[in-house]
Amino acid sequence: MTKRFKKTGLILMLMGFVLMTSQSVLAASVSRAEMLAHQCYACHGTGGIGSLKIPELNSLKKSDILESLNGFKTGEEKSTIMDKHAKAYTDAEIKLLADYFVSLKK
Repeated sequence: MTKRFKKTGLILMLMGFVLMTSQSVLAASVSRAEMLAHQCYACHGTGGIGSLKIPELNSLKKSDILESLNGFKTGEEKSTIMDKHAKAYTDAEIKLLADYFVSLKK
């Protein structure tokens, strides 16, 4: 093996290690609730700020969020898109989302 090949190999290994480590640190700093909430941001805005007819999630009470998401999940509450999202969440994830958005209160 040439010196250059060894040096390049070492650099690539170090870069790989840094990449893996930084992803682990990033993943550790983002909670499960935050990861779930990022799906909501597409319509409800970053931080749940809402827009036009789309509700501000960060201004709702926890009970309202739980009631709405569970209503969408069971079909009791009608929606064009929210029922599809809510049906994909477990009860624990719905609670995580409610807790998360309540923590963002203005």
